[in-house]
Amino acid sequence: MCGIVGYVGKNQALPILLDGLKRLEYRGYDSAGFALFSKGNFEIKRNAGPVQGLVDASLECGKTETQGIAHTRWATHGAPNETNAHPHRAGDIVLVHNGIIENYSEIKTMLSREGVKFSSQTDTEVFAQLIEFRRREIAKKSEGATAETILLNAMKQAMTEVEGHYAIVLMSQSIPGKIFGIQNGAPLVVSNLKTGALIASDLQAIVPYHNEVCFLPKGEIFVADETGVKLTSASNKGLSFEKIDWTADKVEKAGFESFMLKEIFQQPLVVADTLTGRLPVDQKSSFIWDHQKAHEVLWKNVKRLYLIACGTSSHAAMAAKYFFERWARLDCQIDIASEFRYRSPVFEPGTVVGVISQSGETADTLAALRLANQAGVSTFSICNVPNSTIARESGFQYPTKAGPEIGVASTKAFTSQLTILCALALDVARLRGLQDGKESVQASFTGLARLPQDLDQVLSQSETFMKMGETLKDQRIILFVGRGTMYPIALEGALKFKELTYLPAEGFAAGELKHGPIAYIDPKVTVITLAPKDEWYSKTISNLEEIRARGGHIITIGTEGDEEAKRLSNEFIGLPQSSWGTQPILSVIPLQLLAYGCAKALGRNIDKPRNLAKSVTVE
Repeated sequence: MCGIVGYVGKNQALPILLDGLKRLEYRGYDSAGFALFSKGNFEIKRNAGPVQGLVDASLECGKTETQGIAHTRWATHGAPNETNAHPHRAGDIVLVHNGIIENYSEIKTMLSREGVKFSSQTDTEVFAQLIEFRRREIAKKSEGATAETILLNAMKQAMTEVEGHYAIVLMSQSIPGKIFGIQNGAPLVVSNLKTGALIASDLQAIVPYHNEVCFLPKGEIFVADETGVKLTSASNKGLSFEKIDWTADKVEKAGFESFMLKEIFQQPLVVADTLTGRLPVDQKSSFIWDHQKAHEVLWKNVKRLYLIACGTSSHAAMAAKYFFERWARLDCQIDIASEFRYRSPVFEPGTVVGVISQSGETADTLAALRLANQAGVSTFSICNVPNSTIARESGFQYPTKAGPEIGVASTKAFTSQLTILCALALDVARLRGLQDGKESVQASFTGLARLPQDLDQVLSQSETFMKMGETLKDQRIILFVGRGTMYPIALEGALKFKELTYLPAEGFAAGELKHGPIAYIDPKVTVITLAPKDEWYSKTISNLEEIRARGGHIITIGTEGDEEAKRLSNEFIGLPQSSWGTQPILSVIPLQLLAYGCAKALGRNIDKPRNLAKSVTVE
């Protein structure tokens, strides 16, 4: 999680560093800090709380310095305060860090026995002190060696001692004009500007300055100066730069009151972009994928599919299970990535593993992907960042086209994931010769084509949904229930409420209501019921009757013109008649807006909910 920015060159460094921190604040906003190389020493400033506090405290800083590193933190080890904020100083060096050092406690104990004193609770300071300790040891034995050679050897030694996935960026008081770093599993992106080198943990801090970037390979130590970035490995590998088509204006609010609201309203466009060039001429023809032959080889002899993800992406996977099993008759197992990696999954011949991630850097999902790759099974990813680690390490990519998603609570990334999964399941059914004679296949094929228009129609009721959400701020608990494909959407609705409002919210399969959750229900409990006119409709209507009989406040999201569901509900939201495969995508929009309206009424920080970060790069 956390955001890293570094610059060395000919321009004033501090404005670039602070601008980068603002753009990366969605990755962590517990504290922020920077270090500037200033007159042979470091000027370090740190601040608890949002980046703006650091900006306000730095008005008189950085007038001439052209070299610095900066960091915005999501707390893992140690409380979110100034003492634990990065950068951390250790003797000659100052360092910022993203990731987790799994054996930091053992290293800290060893260093403490050697007399090293610690001022923070963080694993980051442990890393900084380890490098400084090894630097001093090596310096004593390396008479005549340059300060740079000694530091690089200390970094290499520290890499052999530290366990975990991480990225660090550091400066040395003895080596002006240079920034050093390691990418060891947590992403770092670099760009060679005309005025120097820019380093960051995310594209968003770089694209305002240059659109040619390099994603540093894992396990590499690098050095940056005003001429650019170079690797130090013995293989002397060169850096491969690529053009990025994101522009700075794509990450601005475009007149909306928040990034999340902007992203909710972008959903018709991103779904259209995700489908553009993919839809076949008819349902018997293939969907059009990048590297079509490799796509067909991937699915040729598949017998079992694992879909693995975390959080919102896992709800997309759960909905897709219904698609793959109904249309393609394919055994589909859903796993939470953090559990998958710690059990012993069975990879029989014909297994395909698909991982889903918005950022492409989700630590648990990446670990699950690596487990599957090591087992030798076929893998693919559905990801919003085509140059991310997950996208690069998966055997095949099915990219979404959502563009940058800044709001921590995912919206457009989720709907674009579902769109790709729906299209993919339809195409796998075709490849397996199973699409004929299934009404839901033809209807869903047609429904995908008109999905952007249907989403526009749902969003036309946005003010109604948000005002309805405002009325929920005093409820004791909010329950979400649904059957079939609506069950994972109920889970997603509950997650949005938890993330944005901090209110108790739970999602359930509607059939489980009487197996415990019905005990919740009283007039201070709202039950949001997903009840489209599908094959489970009559059973869901029975659930409405059960809730009504116990005095629960009912909001039903159903199909336009459904008078029966409307009669049984306190409030009714009618959505356009849609196909079985596209109903989940349409149904999640009102849930996003209900949560948004409630959070706004409660005065929550909608784009940056407490304790959460956008890119979860630690366990």
